[in-house]
Amino acid sequence: MLVLEKTGRVRVVTGSGLLSAPALDLSARVDSGLEKGLLGICLHPGFASSGWIFLYYTTLTPKNRVSRFTMSGNTIDPASEVVVVDGIDATNGNHNGGTIAIGPDGKLYAAPGDSGTGGAKSQDLSPGSLSGKVLRVELDGTAAAGNPFIGDPSKDPRIWAWGFRNPFRFTFRPANGSLYVADVGQSTREELDVVTAGGNYGWPAAEGTVGTCTRCIPPVFDYGRTVGGSIIGGVFVTGPVYPSFLRGRYLFGDYVGNWIRFLEFDATHTVVGSLQDFASSAEGPVSFGTGPDGYIYYAAINSGSIYRIVPPGANFFTVTPCRLIDTRSAPGPLGGPSLPAGGERAFPVAGQCGIPSTARSITANVAVTNAGSAGFFALYPDGTALPPTSSVNFSAGQTRAGNVLLTLSPSGAVRVHCGASSGTADLVLDVNGYFQ
Repeated sequence: MLVLEKTGRVRVVTGSGLLSAPALDLSARVDSGLEKGLLGICLHPGFASSGWIFLYYTTLTPKNRVSRFTMSGNTIDPASEVVVVDGIDATNGNHNGGTIAIGPDGKLYAAPGDSGTGGAKSQDLSPGSLSGKVLRVELDGTAAAGNPFIGDPSKDPRIWAWGFRNPFRFTFRPANGSLYVADVGQSTREELDVVTAGGNYGWPAAEGTVGTCTRCIPPVFDYGRTVGGSIIGGVFVTGPVYPSFLRGRYLFGDYVGNWIRFLEFDATHTVVGSLQDFASSAEGPVSFGTGPDGYIYYAAINSGSIYRIVPPGANFFTVTPCRLIDTRSAPGPLGGPSLPAGGERAFPVAGQCGIPSTARSITANVAVTNAGSAGFFALYPDGTALPPTSSVNFSAGQTRAGNVLLTLSPSGAVRVHCGASSGTADLVLDVNGYFQ
């Protein structure tokens, strides 16, 4: 495993642990003040034979740069540097982005931020203006074939999309190759974009779903400052080591909120259900990646740690899918009546549908139907405060469903809050597994 230190060193981790000698020390060439530094790494597709790697770092000028280096064994030759993309503005020291990756099309992608200059550069498409963009280049740094501005001398041909503030981490969805970019907001919204060629994603006219930007592409998901304050793009869970309720989900973090959560997207990039909790006190997540072993790893900058996310293993148990709650049915502890707008109700879970009293949480499908008005359901441990996030949102008359991971109270109960504006709504909950 190759690990970056912001100050300019590339470290090697083997099965025996962290090697004492860095593979590369660029600290004499790197400006690591503020949000600058050694920020991104990816392997050349031919790494196994060439030893080539790409690094994204801030020079002493300061400018952000993407360079290719050659690695042999556990050493990267500092004299092997070949500059691929250079001169990306880093004037103000923040909003440098830094992720680089080889796309499924074999091209090199990079995502610089707006350099902290208010966003005007994010809308400047002139040659040499690379800030606040997603760039797509050939592996030698020339504009990639198929880019939207090839042949237009008034625009930089390396631009793939624009209108970003600080696109700090992106990933390609394995199911269809779509590019998911997490863009850190200023003071209102954190957003997740599905990026396509020639797309304008709104900054600075729009921040998430707030603001007006003609012909701009809105995010596929965004959230406000009661949820988090610095989105960190993640990865899609693909490894068979993880339980079925996680596979295919988008797992990501928030540096300010100090959490890791996940979302489900359908084939059209529409959110299914709502944002689901995964981990709190995450020690400042700043980067996620999937290893060749199928495990997801993340970097926690506050503690200087790399964590492997271990699946629940023997602590997770499946049950035959079972209808646990249905408020459409006759009145009872797990049945009717329907939930009124603004109302709350606790439902006993432990001891039902094969869920033992030792269960700490359950995995389930939650559905809403017969909603008299728009609103949401929030499901959370009985006896705790109403959370700032919902479990499923709905419109009047709409039936919606999604997968949830629900923590239980010590007594094994879950509380449901109906956030509708008027009328009633029905809840249906089918359980399929539990943790203990």
